[in-house]
Amino acid sequence: MDPNLNQHEKADALAGDLLVGADAILNYLVFLGLPEDTDVYYERRSGRLPIGKYGANLIASKRRLNRHAEKITAPTS
Repeated sequence: MDPNLNQHEKADALAGDLLVGADAILNYLVFLGLPEDTDVYYERRSGRLPIGKYGANLIASKRRLNRHAEKITAPTS
């Protein structure tokens, strides 16, 4: 993150990275190329994707989901 950003700009950048709720997470996963019938709750329970829980809501970071997708699709040598 840019060290020249002020507190409010940093908070806005972090808030823009956060996905709250299964629907928001599913929409982003579909954007990344996963099938539309992906069960977000199963993916969280199994630990296959970096999805957390905050109270009753599922939460995920776009940055962490991107990093995870890159990691699992990277060619192995």
